[in-house]
Parts: sequence; structure tokens; C-alpha cells
Amino acid sequence: MPLSKGHKEKTRTTILTSAADLFREHGFDGVGINDIMAKAGLTRGGFYAHFKSKADLFANVLNMEPAFNRMLAERQTGSREAAQNGALDVLATYLDPDNINYVTATCPMVSLARDVDKAGPPGRVALSKVITDLIALFKNGMAGANAQQLDARALSILALSIGGVTMARTADNPALAAKILNACESQAQRLLTE
Repeated sequence: MPLSKGHKEKTRTTILTSAADLFREHGFDGVGINDIMAKAGLTRGGFYAHFKSKADLFANVLNMEPAFNRMLAERQTGSREAAQNGALDVLATYLDPDNINYVTATCPMVSLARDVDKAGPPGRVALSKVITDLIALFKNGMAGANAQQLDARALSILALSIGGVTMARTADNPALAAKILNACESQAQRLLTE
């Protein structure tokens, strides 16, 4: 008897979640398909019903964060002012020192970027889509300037955010981490609202 679409989607989500945890913990090269399927409570034979390769799975992990995708969809509709307020909320949440562990564990730009080259073209394409979506999110909230200037400001915001989290998570004390994140948020807000 064929499996229902709901069952197949649930199985796919289980594999993605298991893979995301293992890729973050061990890196792309440190995890095999057998490891991923065992963590998911499934046999290796079912893997290829959902993904073409480990690189394909990695690319899907980069694009799987449902909260991120929902947030992007919500923030890219409405007025420029609403988009700007949404982008400011995203920055405040992302760069909040109290959220550093959550961001480190869930943001593909922080937790998985180091392995993109190892995953090859599918990983680069997936991460490029995340970058492009974030640039659009920030640009929708900006006023004035030409498209090239908006792109530069949006890229700067993205670099400040990801770089800030990356630096803060390696800081040896919470006060220094908070200082880094607060400085990055201040500069990113300025770029967004100028």
C-alpha cells in the first residue's frame, strides 16, 4: 500500500531535522547518510526517496527553517514603513544577547556556512538564496537611494548581523558578547533607517 503524502512529508521533515542537528554538531564531512537516517529512526534505504544526495539534503537544510521563511513572507508585504519596522524587529531579535544560543543553533549563515563549499553547488545555491532573500527583506524597509546604494546598505546590515553573532559566540565573556551585538545592532539600525 503506498504511503500517504502526509506521511512522506513527515518523514522528510524528520530527516531534515536530524540532518540539521548532525551537520551543526559534526560538519558536513563528519556525518554520513547512515548517521542521519539512524538519528531519524529510519533505514538508509528510504533516504533516496526524499533526496538525491547528501549535498542535496544539505541544501534543503539550509532552506528549511520554517520560522525564517514565514518571517520573510510576512515582512516583504505591505508598506515600506511596515517593512522597516519588521526588519528592525528581525535585527533586534537576531542581535539580542539573550538569543545568541538560539541564533547560533538555527541560523544557517552562522552554523552551516563553513560547510557550504564541501556540499558543492547545491549548498552554494541554497545559501545564495538565503542571502538574496535577506537582502530583499532589508531593502524593502529602506528609503531613498538608488538600487546599488540600497544593495550596499543591505549587504552591510547582513554582514554586521552575521559577523556580530559569529564574533559574539566566540567571546570569552557575556559582557563582551553583548557589547559586540549591541554595536552591530546600532550600526545596522542606522543603515536601515538613514
